[in-house]
Amino acid sequence: MNYYISIKIYRDTTSKSMQLRYTHINLYEYFYNLVRQIPDGYVTTYGELARALGDIRAARAVGYMLSINSDPDGIPCYRVVHTDRRMGKYALGIHEKEERLRKDGIIISNGMVENFDERFFSDFRTDFPLVELQKEQESIAKLASFDGTQTSQNVAAIDVSYNGRDGYGAIVMYQDGEYTTKTLYLQVNFPYIPGYLAYRETPFIEQLSKGFYGTLIIDANGLLHPRKCGLATFAGVIMGRQTIGVAKSLLMGKPDIEGYIIYNGEKLGYMINKHCIVSPGNMIDMESSIRKIKLLGNDKYPTILRNVHNETVNFRKRRLPS
Repeated sequence: MNYYISIKIYRDTTSKSMQLRYTHINLYEYFYNLVRQIPDGYVTTYGELARALGDIRAARAVGYMLSINSDPDGIPCYRVVHTDRRMGKYALGIHEKEERLRKDGIIISNGMVENFDERFFSDFRTDFPLVELQKEQESIAKLASFDGTQTSQNVAAIDVSYNGRDGYGAIVMYQDGEYTTKTLYLQVNFPYIPGYLAYRETPFIEQLSKGFYGTLIIDANGLLHPRKCGLATFAGVIMGRQTIGVAKSLLMGKPDIEGYIIYNGEKLGYMINKHCIVSPGNMIDMESSIRKIKLLGNDKYPTILRNVHNETVNFRKRRLPS
């Protein structure tokens, strides 16, 4: 189907510097084209659509994308049901969903699809884009550096908040002894899927950090990621910048007695407290990352991260109609 652009890593021979490009994909468009493939008289499931995207962990995002479908006649999301044969929700109402399914020849009884097995569709034409993104993350992770020990006095924190597909990003910069703030609105083309935040938020980081020179603190994980390529690592490698990830919750691994987060036998992060999880992003080692965040937050969640989060929320409120 090729609805996404495969981006490559290449060397600029004129400047002898490494230029990194990454995949930009409108996953909403790709997904809705999958839904359009469901034939008349057939149903599929949230999980099957997630598998067609390339990762079962996208099932929740599948439900979200279906819920905001703005073209229910052209994109037949009523044909998507639960694996246990329950009809599930529908933006136009459950009665409308049942009526449309019955017109398609689907037998409904007490909210359940009775002829599910004979009307189940799974033969999607797909490139499994999330599988390709996983491979790209693995390639980018190999380019990350976790050897640096020095950090800059200049520090900036970046965060993004959302209202549907509308993203409201902010950066709070402490540079040359002064605090400055920048905001950025973008409509995102990638829903939230665990493990793929980089494809949703890297465009914000790239634009917001222009003109800033120092250590970037990103509200997300870095090394602490199934493919060692969380947002802080991904963006840090793409931009060739020093980054540290600080997440508000622990999504994988377990802390040991010293506070290090262990995943598959490796130390990938550190828990300052249950709402402040540190992992190096790029061009910095674990201990220097921990030391920097402890210094910024006095062993608590850093104020600069709290401030940038509040800025995104206020920016979103200012942009939304009252």
